[in-house]
Amino acid sequence: MKVSQYMTRPVLTITPQTPFRQAFDLMHSRGFHHLPVVEGDHVVGVIAERDLLLAAANYGSAEVPVDEIMCGAPVCVTENSQLKYAARLLVVNHIGCLPVLNTRKKLVGIITETDIFKIIAGMLHARPTATKPVKKVVNKAIGKPVKKVAKKAVKKST
Repeated sequence: MKVSQYMTRPVLTITPQTPFRQAFDLMHSRGFHHLPVVEGDHVVGVIAERDLLLAAANYGSAEVPVDEIMCGAPVCVTENSQLKYAARLLVVNHIGCLPVLNTRKKLVGIITETDIFKIIAGMLHARPTATKPVKKVVNKAIGKPVKKVAKKAVKKST
């Protein structure tokens, strides 16, 4: 199972200059617990709800940008990574989410510990991905498309 089958996309992001209260309001209104922080096309950090709650306790009503609070150098996975590998990264690093990057290191999704729990519990099913077009098989003798059927040995009862 690949991360791309279960990740959430598109991803809501914020910039390093976003005030922490605005980030918290955004999280609260959307029901998220993590937001990737991006600068241009690069993920520069992740901010968690608990980080914002601590900031509120420490900074009060001060306008503090998230880059002073966020966890920098985020642990990321690629969209082709195995789900088991992503789960291991979450546990080993004691983190709640992984930004998902494509081969060009561009953010394409996010997978969270809640997503992993839902998969294990059977509550989250693979999301559809782009499918390749079906190759039509043509019967050369009659020039018409035919369905390709696997041959099965059939036992006749006597």
